[in-house]
Amino acid sequence: MFGTPIFNNFLVYHGFRKRGYCYQWTEDLLLALDALKLKTLEVHWGEAYADTYRENNCLVVTARGQPFDRGMILEAWRHFGHLRWNLLLSDEDRYFGNPKWAERVRARAASKSARADRHVAFQAKVGPNGKAGD
Repeated sequence: MFGTPIFNNFLVYHGFRKRGYCYQWTEDLLLALDALKLKTLEVHWGEAYADTYRENNCLVVTARGQPFDRGMILEAWRHFGHLRWNLLLSDEDRYFGNPKWAERVRARAASKSARADRHVAFQAKVGPNGKAGD
């Protein structure tokens, strides 16, 4: 990320960067965490100020079976690409769960991976042949 989050949005909007909106950071993080196949945690899509110019998206992680509002926020957009975490109820914004959007992201990723071997943005390393390593 370059500059402030709002400046980064400006760069994406005008085509100087391909990606970088908050929902894109959140989608990539969701897919990376899903790849871990967590057994004791659940990952939820969170959104504040939905359908407004102030909309922000994050992941909310809870213990399996716990309510959304007991979760912890994981978000990388507000702090220049550095992962930020805090309890949901202590955040300055009020987040609500959107399980339909999370399922949409997962379904889109599944259909893409069925067509091609696609790696999420948090790839660990690239081998000498240019392909992702294990």
